[in-house]
Amino acid sequence: MPSSKLALAVLAAVALPLPSAFAQTVPWQVVAGANADLAIPGFPAGSRSYTDVLLGDVGAGLVGVRMTSPTSAAGYWARRQGTWTRYATTGVAGATEGPGRTGAEAGHTFLSITTGGSGAGADGQRVFIARAGNAADVQNATWGLWRWDTNTNSEVARVLTDGVLGPGLGAGWVFPNDAGFASARMMGGGTMVINADATSPTGATRRMLARHVPGQGNLPCMVRQSTDPALSPGLSAGDSFDAAWGMSALALTPQGKVYGSFSASGSRWGIWEVCNGAPRAVAVNGEPGARGPEIGVSTATFASTSFDTPRPAANGFYFFASYRRVSSETSRLGLFWHDGAANRPLAINDDSGNWGPNWQGTTWRSFTANSLVGAGEYAAFFAQVNTTDGGNPSGLWRVRAGGTPELAALIGLTGDYGPEPNRTWSSFLGRAVLANGDIVVAARTNPGNELALWLLKSGAAPRRLLVAGQTVTIPTTSAGNVQATVNSVSIDDGAALYGGGEDSWAAADGSILVHADIVGYGGVRLLAIPSNPVNLVFRNGFDG
Repeated sequence: MPSSKLALAVLAAVALPLPSAFAQTVPWQVVAGANADLAIPGFPAGSRSYTDVLLGDVGAGLVGVRMTSPTSAAGYWARRQGTWTRYATTGVAGATEGPGRTGAEAGHTFLSITTGGSGAGADGQRVFIARAGNAADVQNATWGLWRWDTNTNSEVARVLTDGVLGPGLGAGWVFPNDAGFASARMMGGGTMVINADATSPTGATRRMLARHVPGQGNLPCMVRQSTDPALSPGLSAGDSFDAAWGMSALALTPQGKVYGSFSASGSRWGIWEVCNGAPRAVAVNGEPGARGPEIGVSTATFASTSFDTPRPAANGFYFFASYRRVSSETSRLGLFWHDGAANRPLAINDDSGNWGPNWQGTTWRSFTANSLVGAGEYAAFFAQVNTTDGGNPSGLWRVRAGGTPELAALIGLTGDYGPEPNRTWSSFLGRAVLANGDIVVAARTNPGNELALWLLKSGAAPRRLLVAGQTVTIPTTSAGNVQATVNSVSIDDGAALYGGGEDSWAAADGSILVHADIVGYGGVRLLAIPSNPVNLVFRNGFDG
């Protein structure tokens, strides 16, 4: 979860007048709040306090929080189908809110829960890490991973066991007894991806990735330094993955595929599909052909000594990597799309200019590789260009899978790619791209150094989605729905994290979760979901 917060607005009293282009129909709704007068289905009555507020990576209105008061309501809560439910708390046995252990362990309770507000799957199921045991015998309590299936909790992994809850690598292999032994991302149908350390019978520690499947247990996908063909890179006989990795290296797609950026022995780097049989390399350095860059040059290879984390696409993934057309050429950075068969260019300095910036004869000067976000048929990224008259402006581009880059906004310049007449973009902060190509950004603009949440639609003027001074509907217990003024808003800084299957402030379906201070009601969480959902992908975005 990002740690820094971005303040998006100033006090309403000094906010600029709301422009006529503001999207009045964006359906902001209050989903959490501390004020006792707020009527929120399922939330505990009276005043409350909470932390760890996150929107599920798939959206669908799935929000999680850690309730800290009142004491009787403490624990982890999930919002699903419009109402809140507590699913995990300390000191309670059984499966409804406790660890759900059976037999001699039936009286065990959660002693601590380290993660719980995150980890939502598409169907509302969740994964969390906790320590459970007999409260009178804390020394023998154990850490583990649990799955909440929207009704009950069940343990899917446990430290210090090589049985069904272990890493699945054979006799004597166990997860170490540590709170940070694993991290996990929930996928569909109760499956999850687990990134963990495992200890061998001889005491060696190895990083591993596994897929948990209900009824089948934990199925290893890859293991560091293993030469087993089912767990190794498969580029050459006897090779192995030679460096540890984190969850940040992974892309999880809505179709259930898992891709990751890894390094292998023999100075090989690339992107592999994992957890679908043996690891399968799809883009690697030093190799022309199907696993190289498909730029129309038979000698072209990827030159990267590392590949940036891929981002999900409708059929494959997007990624930045360095490449060479011939071995003697200096490497250059480009954006590529793996479509399931080849690594096709989307943004490079090609001879024809097809994959260039497509703005006034400019060429790419540099890309901000870690700015890449992807969803469905579109990706978005920041870049700097060289103009024909010696300038080098920076901006934000979108590109459709199989298409060519389209400029969305330019920093510091007025005109067609500014936010509105006589106003310029100063900087872009929080950002997300929707599956239909819409881009949502938290941006600072001039004059006035104004901060606001904006929507950038292709072929349409930018417009604010949320800004100080706007009124929103507040559900109350005393007076029903009332209109109240937004005093200020904020979101987590940086890119939305749904591309890695991680919960954050924006979701793959276009949902947005923000914190707002409301005059008379204090801090609340506002959720907006775009219109016209189709199979969990909001094709038409915010149509207001």
